[in-house]
Amino acid sequence: MPKTIPADAWRSLRHEWLWVYRGAVPTCDVWSAEIPVPPGVFFVERGEVRIRADGNEMAVSRGQAFFSAPGLRRHWFAKNTRLLSVGFRIAWPDGTPLFRSGLNFATKSPKLRLATLELFRRVHRGKKSVGFRDAVMPKIRSLAGWAAHEAEFAAWFVVFIETLRQLDIQPESRAPTNRRRVDQLVAWLNSRPLDQITPTLPSEFPLGVRRADQVLQQHLGMGLRSFLERRRLDAARERIIADQDTLKETAFALGFRHASHFTAWFRRHTGLSPSAYREGGGAV
Repeated sequence: MPKTIPADAWRSLRHEWLWVYRGAVPTCDVWSAEIPVPPGVFFVERGEVRIRADGNEMAVSRGQAFFSAPGLRRHWFAKNTRLLSVGFRIAWPDGTPLFRSGLNFATKSPKLRLATLELFRRVHRGKKSVGFRDAVMPKIRSLAGWAAHEAEFAAWFVVFIETLRQLDIQPESRAPTNRRRVDQLVAWLNSRPLDQITPTLPSEFPLGVRRADQVLQQHLGMGLRSFLERRRLDAARERIIADQDTLKETAFALGFRHASHFTAWFRRHTGLSPSAYREGGGAV
């Protein structure tokens, strides 16, 4: 990918800053369930972390940083482990993450660590420690506060990008022009409320249901129903790990009329009940 591309291409990126936290991990000495993680980085300030991803098991020791690829992984924390962590989502319109290839590795990165400490200080003013679940709780901000929050993460992201560049990790290529139709389709599907899972399209949409199903199969390897089901499962995993809602609230938000139906559906897809999955999750 060229080092520079037209500005309008970068503007098409969809981004969301998820958290910055610094604190002890909630569960130690047990392997987590398989959980979805966004791209990001964490620094081990105390203890040790083991990661299982991409068919490999990696150890991250004190003083090292782990650069996470988006996807599913399992982790294990030694007793008294303490992390400094940042998570975010940045993707092209078709859902391709900006950074994916070459990640899931541990190294030392003192410059990025200093930038992450500064980000934590600016976002959590006056606090020395903030846990994962507190960090991901929705915050109420003024317009100026929101703008400052965006600017602080953007300044950190500049250092993150430069760190990856020095490690010879490049962003994923932008989707070619001939994928504009699938980009539009994916963007519309991702905008649907999570409790609406019937594979229908609005009458004004340029594709019918059958053609849309074919387009997704061709470009993503899954049909409409599978795409929506995967999106709902990813959302279920994130909500359960974040532990912000009751089981009934999560079930209702995802389109289930009864919590028992949601539990059976979740167990069928993951092999675990929501409560067992939550207990086996934790900070990332």
